[in-house]
Amino acid sequence: MHGHGASVRYTRTVQQRMMYVAIPFHRKGVVAGVVRAAVPLAQVDQAVANLRMLLLSASALALFIAGLVSTLATRRISQTLRQLAQTAGRMVEGKLAERTRTPGHDEIATLGKSLDHLAENLSKTLAQLKAERDLLGGILGGMQEGVLVLDREAHVIHANPALRAMLLLGIDCIGKPLLEVIRNADLVEILWRARDSASAESGEVELAGIKPRRLMVHVSTLQGEPGDLLVVLVDVTQLRQLESIRKDFVANASHELRTPVASMRSAAETLRGAMDDPEAAQGFLEIIERNAGRLHQLVEDLLDLSRIESREFRLQLENVDLCAFAEQMAKSYRRMAQEKQIQLEIPEEYRGILAKADRRALEQVLGNLLDNAVKYCPSGTSVRIHAGPEGERVRVTVSETGAGIPPQHLPRLFERFYRVDTSRSRELGGTGLGLAIVKHLVEAMNGTVSVESVPGKGSAFSFTLPKG
Repeated sequence: MHGHGASVRYTRTVQQRMMYVAIPFHRKGVVAGVVRAAVPLAQVDQAVANLRMLLLSASALALFIAGLVSTLATRRISQTLRQLAQTAGRMVEGKLAERTRTPGHDEIATLGKSLDHLAENLSKTLAQLKAERDLLGGILGGMQEGVLVLDREAHVIHANPALRAMLLLGIDCIGKPLLEVIRNADLVEILWRARDSASAESGEVELAGIKPRRLMVHVSTLQGEPGDLLVVLVDVTQLRQLESIRKDFVANASHELRTPVASMRSAAETLRGAMDDPEAAQGFLEIIERNAGRLHQLVEDLLDLSRIESREFRLQLENVDLCAFAEQMAKSYRRMAQEKQIQLEIPEEYRGILAKADRRALEQVLGNLLDNAVKYCPSGTSVRIHAGPEGERVRVTVSETGAGIPPQHLPRLFERFYRVDTSRSRELGGTGLGLAIVKHLVEAMNGTVSVESVPGKGSAFSFTLPKG
């Protein structure tokens, strides 16, 4: 027999499980017998049971702890994600100053820091865009030129204040069709022409209505926005009026110069053949002298007007006693008035009234008004100089009881070369510049000028000056 044997079985004798082990023993190299031992397994089973219970308890405790840690970790992660979602939602609403401020260095913290960085960059970008928008809005709002932008369906998408003022539009014009907003056929034609040709178009249009205007229009397509049109309108009404005034001035000045020059040439040519006739020669010399005087006066008036308009006429404002000044001026015209049997009156109830004025300019203003009044009034009438306070100003009026001026002439009386009766004015030696000089000089002294007249009853020319 060799080896050993073991067995575990239930023993009915002791009624419990037993472990049997048999081991042979030898003597002198020969198997002498077999030793068998039996051990009850109750203690072993108890130890195994205890070990199993211990393992089960440890496993249950480990599972509980793992579940608790997992729940806490999940709750923490969920709370952090919930905070990230809430912060992101507020950012979407426009509150870009919000920050997640997620601590740590894990993936969630990295996501939070990325959101903060994104919000900061977006906030800077929006601030820059807002600044550019405000700058562009300020530029468009401050422009004197009208700016209109149309989309490809010809709807208004922008109209700056200048354009709305030019076309008398309200703020509600945005989004409306072009034909509903603009009723000027010439302007609409230029816009359609630019849209159809996809090239820049220009032109001038006339706007009628309460405030007639002349507008220069430039239309071009917006780069990057196919079909959209940029329309720029420039009000050239005043420019065209100035051009018209310039043309009228050149024409009137040429006409005024042509008449005396032609008279002088004609008289000089005729004088050559009348040298032997002293009486005829004297007449022609008088014609030359009279027209030379007209030319001299015209040139002087033109130079005065030019100096005043170019501000070369330096004013020295001082306190002037108007009544005393008017009496001194009237002395120069009393003889002319007496010859025409015209009564020249200066009331004394407003003596001592002071005005802030330049003496040379005031002399020219009052002299022109008195000269016109005495020169154009018929015999038997009266001319009156009156001065009186009017609030913070002083009003001076030169009135006469002559034929008066028709109402249609009153708005243009202070224009250069404008005359009510052209032939009579030239006959009396007028240049047509006197009232224009009066207007410019009074305005240079911070005053205003006006005229009132009733045909058949006379006229009153007034000007105001600051109180002295």
